[in-house]
Amino acid sequence: MRLATLALLLAAASAAGPDAEVLEHHGRWESGYGAEFYNVVGRLRNTSGHALRYVKLRIEALDDHGKVVASTETYNESAEALSVPDVDTKALLASGKVKPLAAGAEERFRGSFLKEETPRLTEYRVKVVDTPAAK
Repeated sequence: MRLATLALLLAAASAAGPDAEVLEHHGRWESGYGAEFYNVVGRLRNTSGHALRYVKLRIEALDDHGKVVASTETYNESAEALSVPDVDTKALLASGKVKPLAAGAEERFRGSFLKEETPRLTEYRVKVVDTPAAK
């Protein structure tokens, strides 16, 4: 009986999910600057009762069998600078240049896959992976 209760509690906790939800997203092939890329754009909402430092998302490209063939991590629009390679994340966050996402607020996000670096994809999925509280 104790194990069943524990399993129910764990299931309820995992169903609650992170402090943000993806409201909508769309993906399509685009071209620009001499390259082709699959661009995913969407909107998310802070569903917690407090401000978040940022919302980190993972976009996974899937093949015909649902296997992940590529992935990229991105952030909500106000925190996009955190995804720039070689950025000192701790210093950037400490500088106050990343605006927290207020409780209940919505923002856009985007991420892309270069065609030349990505195996054939037929679909994608978006997951919220990190939502630290603002300090």
